[in-house]
Amino acid sequence: MTRLSHLQFPMLELMATGLYLSIAEAQHYDQRPFRSMLIRGWVAFKPGRGFHITQEGRRAHEEFHHSNIQRKNPTLPLTAYFDPIAYGLRIPRKAEGKAREIQVKRGAA
Repeated sequence: MTRLSHLQFPMLELMATGLYLSIAEAQHYDQRPFRSMLIRGWVAFKPGRGFHITQEGRRAHEEFHHSNIQRKNPTLPLTAYFDPIAYGLRIPRKAEGKAREIQVKRGAA
C-alpha cells in the first residue's frame, strides 16, 4: 500500500504531470519529499533532461488515486471502535449482545 506524507503527495502530483524538472527548478521545492521519492525510485534523473517520474512512481500515483475502499460484506457491523450505545443509537436485535460487550476506552479529560 502506498503511503504518502503531506509533503510527498503534492510532489508526486507535480511529477505525475510528466514534465521534466531541471536541477534549478527542483531546488525550488522542499527537498525532504524529493529525496524520499528518489530513494523509493519514484523519480529519476536523466542527464540533459532533468528529473522525471519513473514507472514505479506512476504505479504509486495510480495506487494512491484508485485504491478500493469498499467493504467485501457491507452487512457486517461497523468497526469495534464505534460503540452505538455511546451515541444513543438503537441496536438491531441480533447484534444487541455483541454491541454491549464492546468497551470504549476513554482518555483522561
